[in-house]
Amino acid sequence: MSVTRRRRRERQIIVFGVIAIILVAIAVASAAVFRGDADGPFSAAFTTPAGEFESDVTLVCPPADAMPLEYDQVVVRVNNGTDTSGLASTAANQLGSRGFLVTGSTNWARGYGDYVQILFGAEGVQQAYTLATQFDATSEQKVDLVLDNREGTTVDLVLGTQYAENPKLRDALAPELDMDLVLTAQAECLPANLVNARPAPKTLPDNPLATASPEPSASPEGETDGE
Repeated sequence: MSVTRRRRRERQIIVFGVIAIILVAIAVASAAVFRGDADGPFSAAFTTPAGEFESDVTLVCPPADAMPLEYDQVVVRVNNGTDTSGLASTAANQLGSRGFLVTGSTNWARGYGDYVQILFGAEGVQQAYTLATQFDATSEQKVDLVLDNREGTTVDLVLGTQYAENPKLRDALAPELDMDLVLTAQAECLPANLVNARPAPKTLPDNPLATASPEPSASPEGETDGE
């Protein structure tokens, strides 16, 4: 019996010894996490791979802490999405007088019934937001910023029926046009790589700022040159 009891005590000593070692290890690890010397098991950020991300948000966020670009760094083609004659050419002249690089005015064949739409690629987000500041958007008259799959930094401005009812830019001295104001989305937005881009027009505006060969110039998707 004494041999049996001795073996039982030995097993108990081994079991309790292992438990004590584990408890000490946990205590040491907890102290390290508490002091910040080590990462805890839940310290890693939970992220979703871009390819698996799905959202109904279509608005692209402006670059962090970005302010408006100098207007001569924004290349824009103005498109008339209405039946109002002269709408695009008037807006093109107004934007040009403020320093924007306007590459022409044309008719937008599909028409546009809302206020203003700005089409841009992933490289032209800051350009698009800079242009958007020129328009006095409200809850009824929205500036619709639309990401498409174009390359480069050129943007297309589409003027709609609501704009034709009051065809003017924001006052040049308006506080909203302060060049030191950070660009904001004013709505829920996502980085460009998480937004599904629309197909770009078949032809894009010329880009006089491009250092390589200029992008092809023509009227977008069958539009005819006009006002």
